Amino acid sequence: MSSLRASLVVLCLFVISAQGQEHKTFIKAEKLFDGVHSNLQTHVGILVQGSTIAAIGSDLVPPPDSEVLDLSGLTVLPGLIDTHTHICLHSGDYDAQILRESPEYRALRASVDALATLKSGITTIRDVGNEGSGFADIALRNAINKGILTGPRMLVSIQPVVTTGAYALVGYAPATVTPPIAYEADGPAEIRKQVRRLVQFGADLIKTYIESAEKRQPSVDSLTGVLNFTQEELDALADEAHMAGLKVAAHVYSDQAARMAVEAGVNSIEHGLYIQESTFREMARKGIVYVPTLLVYEDWRDGKLFGGISPENKRKLVATVEKHTASYRRALKTPVIIAFGTDTFERPGSNSEELVLMVKYGMKPIDALKSATSVAARLLGVSSEVGALQVGKEADIIAVSGDPSENIAAIRNVRFVMKGGTVVVHGER
Repeated sequence: MSSLRASLVVLCLFVISAQGQEHKTFIKAEKLFDGVHSNLQTHVGILVQGSTIAAIGSDLVPPPDSEVLDLSGLTVLPGLIDTHTHICLHSGDYDAQILRESPEYRALRASVDALATLKSGITTIRDVGNEGSGFADIALRNAINKGILTGPRMLVSIQPVVTTGAYALVGYAPATVTPPIAYEADGPAEIRKQVRRLVQFGADLIKTYIESAEKRQPSVDSLTGVLNFTQEELDALADEAHMAGLKVAAHVYSDQAARMAVEAGVNSIEHGLYIQESTFREMARKGIVYVPTLLVYEDWRDGKLFGGISPENKRKLVATVEKHTASYRRALKTPVIIAFGTDTFERPGSNSEELVLMVKYGMKPIDALKSATSVAARLLGVSSEVGALQVGKEADIIAVSGDPSENIAAIRNVRFVMKGGTVVVHGER
């Protein structure tokens, strides 16, 4: 028995010693944006121990047992957080992905896109619908969390909750049964049940489409939708999600739909193509975040999505982008919180182009950077872990050539990416 006790003591000492020997990385930052303050710091040291930030300050010196990474000439920032992605979608024919590709294939392909996304400086994503790929997003999230695959941190919604017929493949004969791309439910009781199913399956948030597909109104001059929820149904969805501790992201085009979402108390409004200033002010009052996703509509207009664009859709998208930009500019006149989200999936790693558009249409560069760091972290409910360069937080750190607080386009020049203390990119990507 004494030899067993001795063995246990040795084992405990080994574990304690191993914990004390976590890898230390000391980062020398010439310029640093911490994700919170508007002024950049200069000549700052960051000590990373294991996966977290152990110390940060201008008077730090590298410990003798640390690896030193000199990022002089670069601007250091927290890893960016994209609050609106569809990581299990990819370029090419949308319907063909859903009809011909297995969830397993899409999960494998998504793992490649996830790595490209991480290498572009996006260290966390909120994925708001897998478009019929089963539980590929859950599998990818879990594999990344376990270190089996390399990719951004993921919060996933699995599939959206919608009313019957509101979100499905369109253009097929009525008798054709197509794979479901949403969980359909009608009435408060069914909607609550679907939310509970998503909680059971491991969803991190609930996504809903308050308006149906724009293809139901092909004669209009811009993208539109048809309201499909009653207020009572939407109230039940938000209430059930919040009881489970999950937030709600609501796909919205019209001001009327946005007002319904605000009344229900969702946590974020996605897209918001045609929202009025008074609605943005009400969102601000209630703390509801606006995720405009400017990039996807401009990509669509320019034929960068779905393998091209027809002349009819080109005209429609030109008008849509104009109205959407006007809506975004109205938001900037109000105190509504705006978070970075792209909705992009055809060009993995192009996410930061959204920030360039946000500044192009009126946001200050420093506010755009906050929208992709501390603001996005608050929306996702992960502020205690990521979104800022602060002691105790995960060491999600990127560096770019140039100063994006002066020229936001510099955010595309990623030269360094660290996620959870592990270097993913150092030098040219």
